[in-house]
Amino acid sequence: MWVTAGEQLGLIAAIAGEIDRTTQKWRGESRGRLRELVEHLTLDRRRAGGRDGRGLAWTATTARSRPRVREFEDVIRETVAAAHRQGHRGLVLFVDELQASDPDGLRTLAYAWQHLQSEGTDVPAAVFAAGLPGAPEAVAAVVTFSERFAYRPLAPLTDAAAQLALVTPARVAGVEWERPALEAAVRLAQGYPYSVQLIGDATWSAAGFPDSGARLTLAQVHQGEQAMRADLEVLFRVRWEKSTSREQDVMQAMAGLGDGPVRRAEIARVMGMGSSALSVARARLIDKGLVDVAGHGQLVFTIPGFAEYVRTRTDPNPPPATFSPASAGVPPVPRRGPSQ
Repeated sequence: MWVTAGEQLGLIAAIAGEIDRTTQKWRGESRGRLRELVEHLTLDRRRAGGRDGRGLAWTATTARSRPRVREFEDVIRETVAAAHRQGHRGLVLFVDELQASDPDGLRTLAYAWQHLQSEGTDVPAAVFAAGLPGAPEAVAAVVTFSERFAYRPLAPLTDAAAQLALVTPARVAGVEWERPALEAAVRLAQGYPYSVQLIGDATWSAAGFPDSGARLTLAQVHQGEQAMRADLEVLFRVRWEKSTSREQDVMQAMAGLGDGPVRRAEIARVMGMGSSALSVARARLIDKGLVDVAGHGQLVFTIPGFAEYVRTRTDPNPPPATFSPASAGVPPVPRRGPSQ
């Protein structure tokens, strides 16, 4: 089951709603008890006119009706039991945008899973969550034992993984990549998952949405690169304009020092301030997923090509780019945080 944190209803309400939606067509024996527990999960309920046949609509939890940990545990246990009766092996819950979780929901999920890990050895259930590089700090502000969570930073995709992401869906449609075209697309993406999606889609469009038996060519990759750059331009512009003037100053200083990891001391020197004065802006940029820690005392942009964009925004005569989406043959800079 998949949910996205940050919805107005809260994380636990989102999970409960997804369980309710996913299990609607399960047999009565499996469905009855589970629905009763879901509806009792201290979520406010109100009449919604009955058009959906159920007459219920989820509303935001209130201070008097926050979900209790043990009730949520009961829902997870019963979901697994009902899944078994349907022939499934267990439950896997995927949570995206973890850093956007409401504190009550995050706390409920964490404490419930701590109990299940210690008491529920017979409950085959797991949680996988993804978030921005600052997600661990956001979770730690709510859950005191979160340092024991198994955080796995997402590095850039390897060339082999990027090739697999491009080749597999094409082969499903009976289309192959010519080797030079595939290698060029991988170089353009530089391991960034969104860029892999962009160059794959743009090349497919440039090929005229090919039929089975076609081959994607280097010329089509070069044509698709223009659309890829336009899409990245939009992403870069939105992220730049959502930043404060101080954050933009820090990013401008970083970009002026190059495209790879830069030392905080060098950023402070360029800005004419002490290294400690960067702390607030640095933390906010990490929380927004714009930069990440690249080693002791170093920062790096999370998206390949963003440094070049910052230089063009802030310098009418920027120096030649040393690391851009079109830089062929240059390996990507490792990033600690998840790609967003």
